Amino acid sequence: MTELKQVEAPWEPVSKTIDAIYQRWVLRKNSGTVKFLRFEPDKAYPEHHHPDRTEWLYVVSGEIIAEIDGHVQNLKEGDHAEFPLNCRHSLKAGPNGSTVIAVALFEK
Repeated sequence: MTELKQVEAPWEPVSKTIDAIYQRWVLRKNSGTVKFLRFEPDKAYPEHHHPDRTEWLYVVSGEIIAEIDGHVQNLKEGDHAEFPLNCRHSLKAGPNGSTVIAVALFEK
């Protein structure tokens, strides 16, 4: 088994088209993923959905404004949210930025 210590995992842009949001992978398997997402202040991850997975988000630091199927939730440190299969959702960091853990479980 290969062990990767978190401090060795690089931060990388989440996408070429999404500015100022970075990811650090913890686990990437066929059954699911775990990663940290770091948002710079007031940066947003645009609305999207996942036809193949349920996703959970846990706020490690800062604040996230999550819109889930049209309903807005303000998530602070220690809060979590679930994004069920095919649910439309977007995320926006608060004025101090945010770090979250994102867990995805792929549906079979």
